[in-house]
Amino acid sequence: MTQEEVLEFKHTIARTIIPIVQNMTEEQIRNIISIVEKEHKDLPEGFGNMLYEQILIMKYNGRY
Repeated sequence: MTQEEVLEFKHTIARTIIPIVQNMTEEQIRNIISIVEKEHKDLPEGFGNMLYEQILIMKYNGRY
């Protein structure tokens, strides 16, 4: 991913996902990501882990 793509990815997470997961536990977040990965086999390997990490960083650090 280019720097611009990474930045857009983070903005998209902040805008669409963080408001929803603010009051969820880490286990709930992980379960949702697992469901999405199972339903979308075309996602790249490791995407769910990367997304999970970014969500936790933004959720707990407030950087979004």
